[in-house]
Amino acid sequence: MCAPFKIDIHFSVAASVRPNQNSRMPILRTISAPARNIADLLFPPTCWADPHALESHAGLSEASRLAIARLAAQSYCHRCGLTTGPFAANNKSHPCARCPERLAGITRTARVGTFSDPLVTLIHRLKFARNWEIAAILAPFLHHAITTVAEESHTSIDCLIPIPLHWWRKARRGFNQAEEIAGETAKLSGWKIQRPLKRIRGTSPQARITAPTVRAENVKGAFICRSDSSLAGKHIWLIDDVTTTGATIHAAALAIRKLPRELRPASINAAVICVTDHASPPP
Repeated sequence: MCAPFKIDIHFSVAASVRPNQNSRMPILRTISAPARNIADLLFPPTCWADPHALESHAGLSEASRLAIARLAAQSYCHRCGLTTGPFAANNKSHPCARCPERLAGITRTARVGTFSDPLVTLIHRLKFARNWEIAAILAPFLHHAITTVAEESHTSIDCLIPIPLHWWRKARRGFNQAEEIAGETAKLSGWKIQRPLKRIRGTSPQARITAPTVRAENVKGAFICRSDSSLAGKHIWLIDDVTTTGATIHAAALAIRKLPRELRPASINAAVICVTDHASPPP
């Protein structure tokens, strides 16, 4: 008697979901396998990035997965994260010509791609529509980006540090997308997650500010880093969803650099899903 009752309850939820929307909402992930199979039959799961395309694997259609792969295949400077020519190999020792545009105070940057679709849609759905499942979809791409940069630069991945939200904004949103992404990425590799950073000042949303100088001023002094001996001599990776001018990552890195010399990490690196690059990528 219990099983049919449970299925009926969850079907009432499934029936309220429009077919064009992704029916695999978090509540439907908790139902039993038989009920989920029936729900998928009645409401075929669609791609998180394209509601008009059916999911082929892990929440994405083949077209969306291929589009992300193309973005990830673009050459970019491993110091600033901006797109470079197809044969460039820019890094800490050989910065690209545009590195001065994005001096984030870090050693190296790993990215999945530029701020364009389908990554934009996935980030917006994760961040503003509270579709937490998308963090698990993005994690394999970020894991590959971090691993690639770390191997090429012979840098270890000692811990991931998600960029924190101010407590009030986190309470209003219900979660921190950087923590969700970092957590899902760490699951794939066993990388350690640490949270020594704290956002002590509420700031205006960076997305609403266009001037780089104003963005930098907005997050100036917004972070502090507690004294943590486990960071000493380690290669740490700051995790965020999007970086536009590098101001937020710079402010976080500066807080870490204020630690006593004996507690400072060996390097501060960044890993993001998207880098906003207004220049046209090379063909």
